[in-house]
Amino acid sequence: MTYILIALVASSFIFEYWLLTKISKLNKENKNLQTALHALNGDLTNFQAGISRDLDRTNKKIEGNFGYLKRVDRKADSLKRDIMNALPTQIRKVIGHIEYAQPLDNSHGRG
Repeated sequence: MTYILIALVASSFIFEYWLLTKISKLNKENKNLQTALHALNGDLTNFQAGISRDLDRTNKKIEGNFGYLKRVDRKADSLKRDIMNALPTQIRKVIGHIEYAQPLDNSHGRG
């Protein structure tokens, strides 16, 4: 009976040692995985920041290349507005001269 008790105690110590070594290995693996995930997160963040910078540069280049079109459109709008406003002004000038003109002859019995 004593031998059985000694064998049980010894086997419990062996099992405990085996269990602690397994737990230690799992903790090391967990730390390695955490380190790898942390590095992967840093790489992903840097990649996203790089993509954002590249998109901003591309948008600025596109706006720079097509910025002259905006200027041309604004100039065309300005010219169109000047032309549209000039016609009524010209009409008013002509009508004003006609309304306030002196008659050429006095044969109509006026004045």
